Amino acid sequence: MKSGLRLAVLALLTVATLAGCLRLTSDTQVHPDDTFSQVAIIAANAEARAQLESQAKLDLTDLKGIITSSDEYLALAKDYPGQVSAEDYSEGDLSGVKMTGTNLPLDAFADSFSQFTSQLPFSGQASLVHTEDTYVVSIPSGQFASLMAGSGVTPAAVALLSGSLDVSLTFSFPGLVTSATAGEINGKTVTIGLADLLSGNDIKIVAAAAPQFYWKPWLMWGGIGLAILVIIGGATLLITQDVRRHRTNSLPPPSPGAENPAGAEPGPADLGPGVLPTGASPEVTGPPDSP
Repeated sequence: MKSGLRLAVLALLTVATLAGCLRLTSDTQVHPDDTFSQVAIIAANAEARAQLESQAKLDLTDLKGIITSSDEYLALAKDYPGQVSAEDYSEGDLSGVKMTGTNLPLDAFADSFSQFTSQLPFSGQASLVHTEDTYVVSIPSGQFASLMAGSGVTPAAVALLSGSLDVSLTFSFPGLVTSATAGEINGKTVTIGLADLLSGNDIKIVAAAAPQFYWKPWLMWGGIGLAILVIIGGATLLITQDVRRHRTNSLPPPSPGAENPAGAEPGPADLGPGVLPTGASPEVTGPPDSP
């Protein structure tokens, strides 16, 4: 078994140079009624399949058949008819198998998860339990991590693998994630990458069991919207003030002629500068007549 794992390590390091050639992803949704749904994908391109089959002695010609004929899959399909399926998967040059489990009880998680990790030992037997008011996921470190250390694989090589292989485990819960020893937390979701799985450390995730609302995105976008409204309102006010300032006439206003008797025409003294009495014409003066 150890020699087979060593070959698997070398095979992964080889196929890591082929960017985007291997995909191992699992998305687990935990429901408030103590059930879970899971979608797992195992896929590779033709060159990666050839590399893995020749160096790690893994037969990937009928991956769907390997999985559906396994004791774990047959037991799940028998206990939960219509809730477990495996189908061919294809995207771009990647092809493989997509496994789906729908509304399975928590007791079935270990068997369901093992279907995903059976091809390459990234982790040990995982568990998902409901403890008081939390859900707890425990993923023991697999043999792969210790084998990599024994094979002299450096952190730089792990970083190379992380950038070249699409490997991730995602867990979503009804409530917010309160703690996780590895991975990236985003509200109710934790995403674990390849470097986390190959760290050699056990992984533990704790999340609230009761449904909760994740306010952070709404508060963030609400703050952005408020800032935009403030900016637009300030700009509108400045434009309005500028328009009013340009419309203001700096000339003194005409005299109102308040001292004239009612109905009397205002005289020249009652009018403002440059204003003629009604019906008057401007008197144009020119040069004196020539003699």
